[in-house]
Amino acid sequence: MSVVVAAWPEYAEDNIPTVPCLSADGHLLVLSVAASRIRYGLSLTFVTVYPTDIKTVLPKHISSHPLSSNQQNLWCIFSDGSVTPVYTYDLKYGNDRVSLLDCPLSQFANDQLWKLNQTIRVYLASTTTKDRKIPILKAFVKVPVVFITSSNSSQESFTLCTSPLHNKAKYLVQWIEFHRLVGFSKFIIYNTTDTDNYLSTIINTYTQKYPGLVDVVQWDFSALGLVDVLPTRYFQVEALHDCFVRYGDQSEWLGMIDLDEYIVPLHPYETIVDYVHEHLGRRILESINLRSQYFCSKNSSSYTAEENNTNRLTIERFTFRAHNRHKSGREKYLYRPRFVQYLSIHHQIIGLSNEQPSENHITLAHYVSISEQRTMPGYDFNETVKDSGIRNRFANRVKDAIAALTRKH
Repeated sequence: MSVVVAAWPEYAEDNIPTVPCLSADGHLLVLSVAASRIRYGLSLTFVTVYPTDIKTVLPKHISSHPLSSNQQNLWCIFSDGSVTPVYTYDLKYGNDRVSLLDCPLSQFANDQLWKLNQTIRVYLASTTTKDRKIPILKAFVKVPVVFITSSNSSQESFTLCTSPLHNKAKYLVQWIEFHRLVGFSKFIIYNTTDTDNYLSTIINTYTQKYPGLVDVVQWDFSALGLVDVLPTRYFQVEALHDCFVRYGDQSEWLGMIDLDEYIVPLHPYETIVDYVHEHLGRRILESINLRSQYFCSKNSSSYTAEENNTNRLTIERFTFRAHNRHKSGREKYLYRPRFVQYLSIHHQIIGLSNEQPSENHITLAHYVSISEQRTMPGYDFNETVKDSGIRNRFANRVKDAIAALTRKH
């Protein structure tokens, strides 16, 4: 195979923005880049937003006329001059849109990253202009750290990512400790705001007590002057794919949920791992469907004293739920990274034909009132059911786990 070598003025590097950035030509917003083996073999994936798709994310001072995905022709250029083509995926499904750029690693980049464990530098170059192979951004990529949960080879790794936090870090410890109890062994926190350093304190505690259990990905692009078209999500679909690319190699199952959502195994299963081992085995299965069971406040206008007490666990505060699970449109998923390429927040996407329903064995308890009173579609205060099952099964164990985390030696 012939090797294409790129050439550009040496001084050009000083003017090239570094990810996350709006590309130098203004045609592409790149939020993150990571190396992976799970999508197209050994490759790099850029998580992107096309300004033509969501014009409102652009900083106000940008007046360029961006190109759409099918108008761009891009290359990855590595620091030895080797070049590989960029493959573009840009698709909208429902309210979600995912735009990804993938380029295979050259042999040089592969050796540097995977064999020598060195950080590699990569340029994204555009051939859509008259001056071919002009760098429009650069990125530095580190080799993913392999995460091993146990010396027991039968132990599958379950990774859980948070949706972007939005100053809700005070609910984080109980959320992590609950999900540790039910079988998750790695947690990725997508941090948009940590104004009071509360998150930093939590992470320091986990780093000292359980090294490697919790990672933080900074997901704040305010320095670029960017806002999402849906501020409450803050590039949530992009964060989901970022987690998939960064951690898919080391995770047998991976999901992203909010801090007011709890993945609960139902009787007779104590953990998600137990359910997966008994029901799924080695089947080629892309995802597990998790349907929401909504827990809200007892009254529509005010909290009870118990519900208002934020010193209590979320699973203690709210014990009134909707009569039935929500049937469609709000489910979440546990994905098996080796069998998927594109993900969604609330629904199954094209290409995932194998979906395992789990409503008889796993529920997604959705506590929609933890920080403000609100209801969800299908939740009627006149038809609520008192349900203390989750509290009774897990509250004391979560408290014990929190006490062990914070106990000084």
